Amino acid sequence: MTTGTRSATASGSEKPETRQKHVIDKLRTWASNGTIDPRRKLSESSLAEALGVSRTPIRHALAVLVEEGVLQRVGARGYRVRAYKVADVIEAIELRSMIEGYAAKKIASDGPSPELLAALKQCLAEGDDIFENGGMDDPVNEERYAAMNLRFHTLIIEAAGGSLLHQLTSLFDRVPFGAPDSIRFDNIGRKDREQHLHYAHWQHHHMVSALIARDGARAENLFREHGEGVKISLGISKGLFAIDGSRILPIVDPDSPAGQINAPIKDEADD
Repeated sequence: MTTGTRSATASGSEKPETRQKHVIDKLRTWASNGTIDPRRKLSESSLAEALGVSRTPIRHALAVLVEEGVLQRVGARGYRVRAYKVADVIEAIELRSMIEGYAAKKIASDGPSPELLAALKQCLAEGDDIFENGGMDDPVNEERYAAMNLRFHTLIIEAAGGSLLHQLTSLFDRVPFGAPDSIRFDNIGRKDREQHLHYAHWQHHHMVSALIARDGARAENLFREHGEGVKISLGISKGLFAIDGSRILPIVDPDSPAGQINAPIKDEADD
């Protein structure tokens, strides 16, 4: 399952700079959460049609995303999503967990503000409602969970203060499945996915409790453990689920047979 929720739908009433940001954010999300197959050659015309915009904002967005390392050029006028090795994805997830743990420890040392606690508790209530209205015969709304998860983790980084933390986590957002709103599973059934997300949300509850108790060490450890769940869901770390070793695009492991799906592909003819 793939979902990305960091951008809204573009509309004709948007200002040019707002529409431009929407296009960049949308393409970045599609690239990082696996919506765009890295084997697919992208063109300005196809992306403009998919987003319902002209080629001008697409052209600028492609240049920005190439500079960020999200996309790579193919031939004269083509682009592809940059594929990352499994080791790169693991490193991004672990480093993000370390930084979030550091942020949580910093917040706990002084105690969370009433405003932060209120916002975090709103996230907890939202997550609780997601699982109360999902499961059994009704599947959990994973897109709604992704939005809540992004909000929760963003609150922690913002509350810790300092632009450097935000800059660092923004770097990890560019790596496939490195962002909190990129929810993706590798060969895990629906019930197991729901249990996995529910467990992750219980961790959110324990994180908030640790912040309230001003227990920085526990808060930090919880965030680090939280990252392990992401690796398990992607099938790049062992967990409770039966993973067959396959990989999710755009993660590539050239040293394993499963990784050959992302083997180098010959460039197609230019558009």
